[in-house]
Amino acid sequence: MKNYVYGINTSRNALMHNQTIKNIYLLNGFKNPQIFKLIKEKNFNYTYLNSKQMDDLVGKNNHQGVIVEINDYKYYELDDLLKELENVTYPCIAILDGIEDPHNFGAILRSGDAFGIDGYIIASNRQVGLTNTVAHVSTGAIEYSKVCKVTNLNQAINKLKENGYWIVASDGNAKINYRDIDYKMKTGIIIGSEGKGIGPLLLKNSDYVTKIDMVGHVNSLNASVAAALYFNAIMESKNVK
Repeated sequence: MKNYVYGINTSRNALMHNQTIKNIYLLNGFKNPQIFKLIKEKNFNYTYLNSKQMDDLVGKNNHQGVIVEINDYKYYELDDLLKELENVTYPCIAILDGIEDPHNFGAILRSGDAFGIDGYIIASNRQVGLTNTVAHVSTGAIEYSKVCKVTNLNQAINKLKENGYWIVASDGNAKINYRDIDYKMKTGIIIGSEGKGIGPLLLKNSDYVTKIDMVGHVNSLNASVAAALYFNAIMESKNVK
């Protein structure tokens, strides 16, 4: 299966960063100066296509006149990520439990990039991976995101603990507000799916189980919205002197 990213922002980030570019397809008459500057600087070849040919590649998605074919996204090894973060002050790794919607995953990566999340851990099953849709929704944040894929989230959490991380989980039944935690520490933050939440073993293995207080009639948030709130709280807590 071929991997395509498309749209001005996502394509620009793919051209700027570490992805191996296979092909670049431009709509006849495409003239975006930012894209052409990168093509010229990196000496990429490109092909003009008509509207039907572009749609044949990515369907009716809004490609904005540019489609980039890339190699598969590469995952980090957890040991490599932990070693890379050894000298980072108060690093934060997001642990995603059962996020199956690529739009949620892409939005989480986008928020994580905005709020300085250092890495992500996902499971190899019941979890969407790094796909074209995730890349597009992340609007390029995927290029900066260090994602580890593991077979067992609980074992990954144990490894984080062995390396000095404190595990914070999000659960609607918790008694502690998520903003009451001092995140000036090595943090692993678990975000569960909005349908099933966080698995019981992961909750049991958490050091802090917290909640987002709500006053409306709906008692749950989209997983990506919840993640953004936690990520912002973590960033703000680390910046308080």
